[in-house]
Amino acid sequence: MALNREAYSRYRLIDARLRKLPNPTFEELAAYVREHLGKPVSRRSLQFDLQEMRYNQALNFNAPIEYSRANGRYRYTVEGYSISNLPVTADELHGLDFAISILDQFKHMPAIKEFEEAIMKIASTVKINKEARGEADYIQLDKPYRIKGLEYVEPVLKAIAERRVLKFTYQKHGSREVSQNLLEPYLIRESKNFWYVIGRRINKADKKILTFALDRIQDMQLTDETFDETTIDKKNFFTNVVGVTLGNGKAEKIVLSFLPLQGKYVKTVPIHHSQKTLKDTSKELQISLELVVNHELKMQLLSYGSTMKVLKPKWLADEIAQNAREVIRLYK
Repeated sequence: MALNREAYSRYRLIDARLRKLPNPTFEELAAYVREHLGKPVSRRSLQFDLQEMRYNQALNFNAPIEYSRANGRYRYTVEGYSISNLPVTADELHGLDFAISILDQFKHMPAIKEFEEAIMKIASTVKINKEARGEADYIQLDKPYRIKGLEYVEPVLKAIAERRVLKFTYQKHGSREVSQNLLEPYLIRESKNFWYVIGRRINKADKKILTFALDRIQDMQLTDETFDETTIDKKNFFTNVVGVTLGNGKAEKIVLSFLPLQGKYVKTVPIHHSQKTLKDTSKELQISLELVVNHELKMQLLSYGSTMKVLKPKWLADEIAQNAREVIRLYK
């Protein structure tokens, strides 16, 4: 049974009141819960909550709540009991450790940073429990460096939600030129720990849909100018794209040949969801992809080095081969 958040709030309040003296009557317990929730709670709901805390196996509270007919009061029969003190199993502990490791990678994002103190408290508790069990750190995730531009995620989301034009300056890598941009923002996309805003630039005649890296944006402002709902298909906008750049915007069939060992990795971690196996032998793995050929895809293909050959399209094969020849020249 899924745990209702409002019900859990009541459980915590009941727990807090039962741990205080004097022990409460039903009416005092109900008054305490209503006061802290800030809204009415029916007698029937509260009675049901007490039963759930006692007997619901899914909750696993097994709360030792006793009602005294002599004085009409409720109490915990186990000193120091609290639903917050429940033991954590090894599997639950490892699950928490894994979740904290993931959250830690995004701790600089404004939305996560708001809960940083709570996350650190949970992390400390998990650490103490692991040390008490004599366990080492089993999970280690690669921690990215601090990505510039994450502070823009929230204002960009606000602009998208309110359909407000963004104004900012932008400087591409390797360029001294700083451009001024007015953008209708449509999407935010993350790729390899970098964040991007995609939208239509409206201060140029072509009004192209472009991608801007948040780490290269400066002086972002939300203007009072608004725009109509975009007609682009946000859900499928990047269906045939690896990374964030759209290239020429047209997907084409790409056929790749891998040596057997590299082929095993590619089968385990596909390049893209459109990946299909054409041939799988002891000598090679051939796959096909339906993708827009962009900078990110070319970089990924080049990263395979001598373990991969582009079979189709010919123009892409020629480009990758030319790049390989240029690499060889560097070592002569």
